[in-house]
Amino acid sequence: MTELIKIQERGREQFVNGRELHRFLEVLTPYKKWFDRMCDYGFIENKDFIAYVQKSTLANNREYTKTDYLMKISMAKEISMLQRNEKDKEIHFYFIKCK
Repeated sequence: MTELIKIQERGREQFVNGRELHRFLEVLTPYKKWFDRMCDYGFIENKDFIAYVQKSTLANNREYTKTDYLMKISMAKEISMLQRNEKDKEIHFYFIKCK
C-alpha cells in the first residue's frame, strides 16, 4: 500500500500530523483557522488529538514557535469526510486500510 500520509504510533494508538493532513486535503483555509473550526465538531484535546509546540528558525535567524497537533486516526477520518472533495475519499479509505 502506498503511503499517502505518515502515520505515527504512540503506544497502541495511531496518529497523523494535522499540518500534513491539511496539506494533503488541499484545504485553502489557513491551517490554524481550519484546525480550530474542525475542533468545533466536538473533538477534545488529549482524547482525540495531542497539541505540541515546535520551535523553528526563519531565514533571517529569527526564532518562532508554532503549535501543531497529532490527530488520532478516528479524528482524521471524520475530518477528511467533512472536506467533501476527491482527496477526502482517497485519504479516508487509506486510513481504513491502515487500521
